[in-house]
Amino acid sequence: MRARLTQMGAEGLSGASVGARVVVRHLIEDGARATDLLGELAHRDAETITVRTRRGPVTVALEDVVVAKVVPAVTGRGWRVAAFLRRAGVAVLDLDGVLRTFDTDGELGRAGQALGMGPGELLELAFALPEARAMVVGRACHADWMAAVRRRLLEAHPGEAVEHLVATWLADHGTPVAATVGLVDELLDAGTPVFVFTNGTDRVPEELVRMGLERLVPTLLNAHDLGSAKPDPEAYAAAHAEIERHLARVVGRAEVHFTDDRPDNVDAARAFGWQARVFTPER
Repeated sequence: MRARLTQMGAEGLSGASVGARVVVRHLIEDGARATDLLGELAHRDAETITVRTRRGPVTVALEDVVVAKVVPAVTGRGWRVAAFLRRAGVAVLDLDGVLRTFDTDGELGRAGQALGMGPGELLELAFALPEARAMVVGRACHADWMAAVRRRLLEAHPGEAVEHLVATWLADHGTPVAATVGLVDELLDAGTPVFVFTNGTDRVPEELVRMGLERLVPTLLNAHDLGSAKPDPEAYAAAHAEIERHLARVVGRAEVHFTDDRPDNVDAARAFGWQARVFTPER
């Protein structure tokens, strides 16, 4: 099984030249879980691949590669979000839909279809639960939410199919959006403070580490910790206070450039006094 998976995973790097920017998901802990590498392809031979990341070169056996692909270099000349963030005194980015995406292999979608659920129906059900709101503002944890999702699904669906869906969901910690991560690295290299502002769960720090984005954990602004969530005005006030605490200085609201893929979160940021733009991916 691993040999077949490896062959499929390595296909995404066929024809990739040294120096190409790549994202590689690979197995670790004897195949118990997977993690992601993002960086430049430094070497490839018949058995291994080496990726030069911000932490240094990492060599992975090809037999452990789950999926890999070449991503375009971040030029951003026509990418308005990139130009907007390059002008920031302080850059703040949303996480989901901006810095990471989920279900890149389609497995969760297929698990939902097996229960007769259409696109988006599973997330609509899950986020409508009271445990979801409680989790986001720190009054419950991710495990509480998943248990509530499981209970609700078991009311109408076979147990085996529900257990498969929940296990699939729990195993997906997200995949980095390579172009956005590249832009963040560019901003950090230029000395721009970068923060991640998310309506997240207690699992977000661990998930960032598993995606190879642990450098963003110290500047994580997580609604679960702040006690209020976007687009509530209190969330932006709490996030701004954390930015000032981290930078140990007063930060003018107009210094902050914020991007989010939800227009209501962007509108709320503008009302608070941040400069804000709806996120659009690089084309």
